[in-house]
Amino acid sequence: MIDILDEALGIQENEEKAWKIKNDEGADWWIEIHEEKLAEIRRLKMQLENKINFYKEKLDKVLKEEESIIERRNSKLAEYFETLDEKQMKKTKTMLKYRLPSGELVKKFPGPEFNRDNDKLTEWLERNGMNEYIEVKKQAKWGELKKVVKVVNGVVVTENGEVVEGVEVVERAPEFKVEVV
Repeated sequence: MIDILDEALGIQENEEKAWKIKNDEGADWWIEIHEEKLAEIRRLKMQLENKINFYKEKLDKVLKEEESIIERRNSKLAEYFETLDEKQMKKTKTMLKYRLPSGELVKKFPGPEFNRDNDKLTEWLERNGMNEYIEVKKQAKWGELKKVVKVVNGVVVTENGEVVEGVEVVERAPEFKVEVV
């Protein structure tokens, strides 16, 4: 398959480097040649994507079957677990465990989940003098600052010419693209 892709790309690199486009006809021909190659690659890409989708569907079926088997197994074992005497189990604050030769049946008791309203919680902490539990985060408002600064000689400066520290200017190359009609 890779050989076919390599073949579809066609023109040798050395030949490409030596040849230059000299006029509109040459540029148009260059677009047409590459569109033919791209059409072949796109056809191969579509075939490969179809194969991937075929195997994804098979994998999904296998995963659903696995999930179903695990669910049936666990359901019956959980039902059995509830009939056992707790005295025969290992017990901790967060779980009950019953050992069998082929595995362990474990019932976990997770801690509570907390749904917090951070604004109300922060207000309550402030009112009760518990500021050590309040996090304060300072951060630049870059979106607003960017509107009032400009780049001069690769450096960010304010309106009065003062250099802004903590900002590095990274110039990016212009993009070129071909839009085929």
